[in-house]
Amino acid sequence: MTRTTHSIEQIKDMLIARIDQVAEHYAPPAPGSHHNHGKWFTLNPGRPDKSVGSFYVELSGQRPGSWRDHATGDYGDVLDLIRLSQGGSMVDAIKEARAFLGLTDLDPAAIRARERAAQEAKARRAAATRDQAEKIEKARRYAHRLWLSGQAQIIGTPVERYLRGRGIEVAALAYPVRALRYIPLLPYRHMDPETGEVIEGKWPAMVAGATDAAGTFRACHRTWLALHPDGRVTKAPVPVAKKVVGNIGGASINLWRGTATGPRGGAPAPLKDCPPGTHVYISEGIEDALSAVTIDASLRVLAAYSLGNMGQVKLPDAVSDVTLIADNDLGAEAQAALQRAIERHQQAGRRVRVWKSSEGKDLNEALMAARARRQEGAA
Repeated sequence: MTRTTHSIEQIKDMLIARIDQVAEHYAPPAPGSHHNHGKWFTLNPGRPDKSVGSFYVELSGQRPGSWRDHATGDYGDVLDLIRLSQGGSMVDAIKEARAFLGLTDLDPAAIRARERAAQEAKARRAAATRDQAEKIEKARRYAHRLWLSGQAQIIGTPVERYLRGRGIEVAALAYPVRALRYIPLLPYRHMDPETGEVIEGKWPAMVAGATDAAGTFRACHRTWLALHPDGRVTKAPVPVAKKVVGNIGGASINLWRGTATGPRGGAPAPLKDCPPGTHVYISEGIEDALSAVTIDASLRVLAAYSLGNMGQVKLPDAVSDVTLIADNDLGAEAQAALQRAIERHQQAGRRVRVWKSSEGKDLNEALMAARARRQEGAA
């Protein structure tokens, strides 16, 4: 029988037309595997994954067949999924895909039927892509409105007291932290993925704007706060006190531009206009980023929101050096994600360093410990 030739895109389309079977074949069920919002959550077949939750395969929407592992930052398409599962090269993955689809021994009529199914699936994806693009833009606009609704002057607000409780004196900095704002009451909603229980309420919140390399607003990071009778401000007593609305992937919270320059002082140029040879520090969270600023206000510091996004942050070509502010987390998954972040910035042609605190789980804990020692010494 004459072998029918198919392009890689046609093979992908045929795999996506059978994505439910493909996903469960190459990312098999395991204890705790489940479907949620069009995603198949299971163990990562390409590493010694111990628990379900960080790895999933998209089964619908605009990118069916794509997968992501938030523990490591790895991701790929449907052929990458086969390669992840089987090992070997992409050529091997394509051979495996052809075998799975039966393209090596099907009769022409059966192949044409599969090609039609693939075309229909492709049309559905195109429609889903348009819908998803509209949803993303709608979420981005909402996130921007939410951030703009916050109080720009955070000095004297619970945001300042919250940060002071974390050892960060924003009032002592040379200029305002413009990425942060305060909202007196912000609705909160969280659904427990296991029980389906919904937790709702309203708490004060610190909100931060995230932008991309071009300076376009992309997402709003929210930290819900609890105000205590003794004046302390902590994170709110909710299951997940920090959430993002919008698409923060590749974007970052530009918290500090470095030392004031020029005859009139003021902040240096924004990230998108930074001069050649710029050195950028990237942390996971806002508190670690501002801890770095507290230690050395000459640094230009960004917060990526998550360890996986630290390597995804897009930077202008003028940035030549990156220092990743990492937690003292020795877990294998965290180490793998950190290594991937290092490699991605190196692949962009930048020199990369890692800064870890000498004590505590992260830089902010080290800062608070140092403050406690100073207070004890002064007592």
